[in-house]
Amino acid sequence: MEAQAEPPQSLRQRVFQVLEHGRRRDAASRTLDWLLVVLILADVAATVLHTVPEVAARHGGMLTVVDRLCVLVFAVEYAARLWVAPDHPLLRHHTATAARLRFAATPLMVIDALALLPLLLELLFPRQMLVLLTRLVRFLKLARYSPALATIGRLIARERRALLACVIIFTGALLAAAAAMMVVEGGAQPETLGDMPKAMWWAASMLAKIGGQEVVSPVTTLGRIIAAITVMVGIGCFALPVAIIGRGFYEEIRRRDFVVTFAMVARVPLFARLDAASIADLVGILRARTVPAGTTIIRKGERGDAMYLIASGRVEVESAAGKVCLDEGDFFGEIALLSREPRSATVTALRATDLLILDADDFLRLVDRLPDVGAKVHAVAKDRRPGAPRT
Repeated sequence: MEAQAEPPQSLRQRVFQVLEHGRRRDAASRTLDWLLVVLILADVAATVLHTVPEVAARHGGMLTVVDRLCVLVFAVEYAARLWVAPDHPLLRHHTATAARLRFAATPLMVIDALALLPLLLELLFPRQMLVLLTRLVRFLKLARYSPALATIGRLIARERRALLACVIIFTGALLAAAAAMMVVEGGAQPETLGDMPKAMWWAASMLAKIGGQEVVSPVTTLGRIIAAITVMVGIGCFALPVAIIGRGFYEEIRRRDFVVTFAMVARVPLFARLDAASIADLVGILRARTVPAGTTIIRKGERGDAMYLIASGRVEVESAAGKVCLDEGDFFGEIALLSREPRSATVTALRATDLLILDADDFLRLVDRLPDVGAKVHAVAKDRRPGAPRT
């Protein structure tokens, strides 16, 4: 029975792929992303230069043209994203209008809308420096193209309770230090520490350690002790949220790597019949690696120290027996591990390839722990030995 051909993509589906669902290897998606990033940076740079009187007087017209061109592209991008919203997997059960309204309310689309607002303000209030500076909000559009910024955003949302506790602790330390300093030093320095607002400014400067010569120095012994304690408490107040964010960022990266590796392992036919628990165990011993096209993965004559599984992509195995291409789901490098012989072939990536690497010691443990998997590897190795290239 012949396989049914996939229905051709509509224009809207293709635009959605490029804008919202672009794959790493989709040249159109990558090109558009880089173009938009360059335009965002160019618009921000033009805004900054426009605030310099000499540059504005000489090149103001050209800077305005750059801004208008950028805004035109941003407007087309915003309209296109709204147009393709009904093709979003999470919005397909809504009507087209409801899908677009829901999509317009997402954080990144709100930022895209705010990026268009400065043009309207400039038309209503021309030649206002404050209005001109509202263009800088377009810098926030970079969040769409930075996975790290998105990760930090998710991290802050997840750790919001702990970070709120840090804010409460800081506020409590601020009020306590200000009150103590006003009581102890207020009579001696009424102009600078005679009331709570002035004392709170002093406490904030000391807690944040931003104070210099302009910060009031205590004149009493007890005031100096309070100042020293305030500085030490300030170090803790800032170290605590840094530690929370640092730990959360590390856990977020580990979680993302685990999910990516889990998905790659689950796609390999060799592990197709394993349950989720077994796949999770495999994730702990497999290393994920992505190689660009043309990369030599292993060379003939090298010592066999690992086995490779192809999660996606294609490689070419070249040996004395000829050339063989391996695709997604295949594996190579197992014969050198089983026979303890040097590599007998060179393997090169024909296109960008996602690999799962299993070290020699882990390979032996895997064969002992999962006999079915070990039997498949031995069977493939036995079939390859007579005529196929050995790797």
